[in-house]
Amino acid sequence: MAETKVTKDLENKTLIIEREFDAPKEKLWRAYADKEWFEKWWGPEGWETTTKTFDFKPGGRVHYAMKCTDKNQGEWFGQESWGLMDIVTVDEPNRFEALDHFSNSEGTVDSDMPTQKFIVEFIEENGKSRLVCSSICETAEQLEQLVKMGMVEGFSSQLNRLERLLAE
Repeated sequence: MAETKVTKDLENKTLIIEREFDAPKEKLWRAYADKEWFEKWWGPEGWETTTKTFDFKPGGRVHYAMKCTDKNQGEWFGQESWGLMDIVTVDEPNRFEALDHFSNSEGTVDSDMPTQKFIVEFIEENGKSRLVCSSICETAEQLEQLVKMGMVEGFSSQLNRLERLLAE
């Protein structure tokens, strides 16, 4: 598995996660923009993702649930976590921006949890592609809250799943 590079910039309330993949950027794009592919890799290892709404275009929404299916994850086993991604801009296959919220199964945003602005970029170099995901919060405290919740470990884990999917 490739190394995941993480840069935490509290001054700019930004977490940048980068990973190189042995695949063209069009395949990375498809992993986000295609419902079937998205469901195969989104979420940490041991979790399955299903989408209730998948409309990957500016003004569209992706409403998804991640469910822990790994009995070895103790108290998390059987738990569901809902998210809502509001797609802001799309520049296929180079980048997109979205607002990512915690939500419930009805799509109501959880106002007690931080909303992040995601800027996801795909950069192709020498036959490989680099994914650069910048997660921007409103406050440094919100960013720290997400890091303490395991966002870095969870996203790194799902990037391992993405690497396996791209190799298929």
